[in-house]
Amino acid sequence: MKQPAVIMAVNFATAMALYTIARLVFCCYNFMDVMQGSTSESFTRLLAGGLRFDLSALCYINILFVVMQTLPFRFRDTPLYQQIVKWLFIIFNTLGLLVNAADIVYFEFGGRRTTASFFSEFGHESNIGKILGESITQYWPVWIFGLLSVAALIFLYYNPIKERKHPSEYAPGAVYYPLHTILFLCITSITFIGLRGGWSLKMHPLRMDSAQLYIQESKYAPIVLNTPFTILTTLHKSGFKDPGFYSSGAQLTAVFDPVHKSADPHQSMERKNIVVILMEGFSTEYTGYYNHDLDGGQYKGYTPFLDSLISLSYHFRTSLANGIRSVDAMPGVFAGIPRYIEPYCYYVYANNTLDGLPEMLEKEGYRCAFYHGAPNTTLGFKMFTNSIGFREYYGMNEYNDPSQFDGTWAIFDEPYLQYFASQVNQIAAEGQPFLATVFTASSHQPYRVPDEYQDKFPEGPHRMHKAVGYSDYSLRRFFDAIKDKPWYSNTLFVVSADHTGPNSREEYNNEYGRFRIPIFFYTPDGSIPARCDSTRIMQQIDITPTLLGLLHYGGDYVSFGKNVFETDSAKYVNYAFNDLNGTSMYYLDTLMIQYSNNQLTGIYDYLRDSQLKNNLIDSKERFSQLPFMESHMQAIIQQYIQRMKDDRLAIRNEQADKQ
Repeated sequence: MKQPAVIMAVNFATAMALYTIARLVFCCYNFMDVMQGSTSESFTRLLAGGLRFDLSALCYINILFVVMQTLPFRFRDTPLYQQIVKWLFIIFNTLGLLVNAADIVYFEFGGRRTTASFFSEFGHESNIGKILGESITQYWPVWIFGLLSVAALIFLYYNPIKERKHPSEYAPGAVYYPLHTILFLCITSITFIGLRGGWSLKMHPLRMDSAQLYIQESKYAPIVLNTPFTILTTLHKSGFKDPGFYSSGAQLTAVFDPVHKSADPHQSMERKNIVVILMEGFSTEYTGYYNHDLDGGQYKGYTPFLDSLISLSYHFRTSLANGIRSVDAMPGVFAGIPRYIEPYCYYVYANNTLDGLPEMLEKEGYRCAFYHGAPNTTLGFKMFTNSIGFREYYGMNEYNDPSQFDGTWAIFDEPYLQYFASQVNQIAAEGQPFLATVFTASSHQPYRVPDEYQDKFPEGPHRMHKAVGYSDYSLRRFFDAIKDKPWYSNTLFVVSADHTGPNSREEYNNEYGRFRIPIFFYTPDGSIPARCDSTRIMQQIDITPTLLGLLHYGGDYVSFGKNVFETDSAKYVNYAFNDLNGTSMYYLDTLMIQYSNNQLTGIYDYLRDSQLKNNLIDSKERFSQLPFMESHMQAIIQQYIQRMKDDRLAIRNEQADKQ
């Protein structure tokens, strides 16, 4: 076959085979680091998953090759043109094969596949040539393998076009050009799909943490990934630069230490069931409970059921999101990792090992399941939940009733929460304690409400408000469905929003209001009393430490949050931290400070000045707590950056680093 498209496909297949061979060599060379504990079945799954990432990397590298081989013009069939295409293919893919081979060795030092941060970390290294030379000398077998891969790429290159076609061999122009234009559009579209890793528009393009789809432990992620992919997909991202606020680790840890140690590891653990409900975009602004003073006391809000549930729960005058997107909420709620500048899962460090709440509870005999009514590829939730220990994921695929689809985003909240109720009943019937989480969706853009409810919920200044009313009603129906079940009274419910939604009130149109969400704990048996805590600040990253404290969990773990009920500890600091487009906000008791470019830019008495109209920075000498606030926030940022870079966000990595 002399069709350029066929030539392209054959050479793509050759490159794919070379990447698979490189993966096998990588596994053999780094056996103790990445292969220990795997089985033949799991390894086969890792290799199969790797093909998806290899295809994506090759589509990135060879986009020019694909275009040149499918252009709908006859000059493609000339020997000179095919020679040009051949050497462009070989040059670009040689680079890919060599960096893939180099990482076989470099992985031992970095502990992860190389990313684009390598260029910023070593870009100013004056002796990079010497380092490279010593690497080639010391690890020559690996470099020989790399050169043999390049030789195989050249030797196996398929190019049957040795002479120009005779004009009589072509179809008439009226057939040739339309046909090959269609082929060009089809093949380039398929290449784009391969580059993204799938065709669904709701699916995020493949990224490093997408490897979690194929693994049970983060240590296996490097097997699935390949180095050209991790470099190319992080070129527009940067690694962290250590701010150097503290020169010694001991000094840094003395100010802020994210390692939580059990007060009494021998205390028996309480085995309450836990249900975590994450409400999409539920701002404090939408509630009536927290806004009695608005509109001269006439403001009702859009969440009558949530208001009633809050009144029966332990809740907080100040409760805050740590980020501004759904992907910020997941590491915040379940692993105590806040957003800093960018979402955690978008950083080059996204495959770090975390101490996830479900993984810790699973080791204590809990069954852990996550529910979200959107397609299973949405927002990378399935990948992230798998990485932190949710062994069961139920999305739209498992719900399997497209008649309840809202047409854009997910299954409507009412039927999906009823499905969640029935699923929890089945889990509870097995007798083991459980962690069940549901993430609602109907209050997400485009805010569609089922036709039969169009006139049931009040309109508001924003069309979000009717959808909030529908989601609130769906939550009521969920509690109606479970309140008489035998497991209900032994369950601790945590309700939180993932982030705030669009604001329509001036009172919330500021850096404080944009993070205000309800977070509360409800226990039907009254074991946690119903009250409003007007002193403690609650944030999403506090949820996991607080739950583990309530259960008397006996293990150590890493989390940037606090147990809000552990106020008698010398380590307790009543703080919150969040970030908006590079401006960090730090709260301590009644004061909030803002930091931008490592400079103090704002001081606010946010409880008295909730709209942040009065910046007190010109009278900062009044605030005796300010030095501590600045040092504590700087320590949080430095711990975050250092631990992210060193992959010490899990206690087992922390302990291994000290050995």
